[in-house]
Amino acid sequence: MSRIIQKIPLDRATPGMVLAEEAVSSSGIALLRHGTTLTEKHLASLRLHEVGEIGVFAAPGEPDASTDSEIRASLETEKNHVERLFRHARINTTMEALYRAVLEFRLERIR
Repeated sequence: MSRIIQKIPLDRATPGMVLAEEAVSSSGIALLRHGTTLTEKHLASLRLHEVGEIGVFAAPGEPDASTDSEIRASLETEKNHVERLFRHARINTTMEALYRAVLEFRLERIR
């Protein structure tokens, strides 16, 4: 059974939600691991590190509330993040292929 992953703005996150992916800072530093059950302390730390959005598992039976505009915004955010990670790496065909594979993987999790 697959679980639905939702990308949500940090200000919509509440204690008890479970991270579906690593929470990373705007500079790409990993802050919290996949599977972490969020506490108020975690949320305060994420705010301090200016995290804009996080990926969480939807509660069982909870519909995916993402609108088309939220999905498009999440896709654009992921694309920008991957481009930032690979900004110095697109020098050869191998790194270009890795960039495309990582981008495709990360975007597929949102769709």
